[in-house]
Amino acid sequence: MMVEVFSTYNPGEIAVIKSILDGEGIRYFFQGENINLLIAAGSRPRLLVDEQDVDRVRDILRELDFL
Repeated sequence: MMVEVFSTYNPGEIAVIKSILDGEGIRYFFQGENINLLIAAGSRPRLLVDEQDVDRVRDILRELDFL
């Protein structure tokens, strides 16, 4: 099961997070990342990760000062 752990409008943050999670071998998905209409409507791309990786990803995001 995938769990939301973060959301952002900032494409720079998305790129950094993807790079870090790729390097850590963590499976993730940014839902709504490429849909400009969602952003215009006020929805943000959401970072989803496997349930077992939630704590690890939150720790990484805290180290990056995103949380």
